Amino acid sequence: MPNVTIRLATLGQSVIGSTSDEAYGEIEYSYGDRSVTTRSTSHREALPLIYELAGRPVPMPIPGDDYPGYPLTAGAEAALPWFFAALPLLIALAWWWSRRAPRIPRQLIEDGGKP
Repeated sequence: MPNVTIRLATLGQSVIGSTSDEAYGEIEYSYGDRSVTTRSTSHREALPLIYELAGRPVPMPIPGDDYPGYPLTAGAEAALPWFFAALPLLIALAWWWSRRAPRIPRQLIEDGGKP
């Protein structure tokens, strides 16, 4: 589509909160001297309308899943031991390490504290 024009028609009103207009949410597709209006933003409705306006047949979809890999199905077997065992243990070890007495170098102890 080399020549595409997109226009936002607001009639001088703020877009936010202007739901009282009867044409709110409508999308008008125009091609040549023909146009069609819809409220759907779904590709399942918009693409056939655009092809119809252009006078072209709707191409056959490629066989396969609509959304391959969606929704992501991931195993959560490792989450329970991580959040209830490993992570609390790491936090406790970090707390213990930060609260222990500082280590005094042996040389300072043997010299009686003289630098």
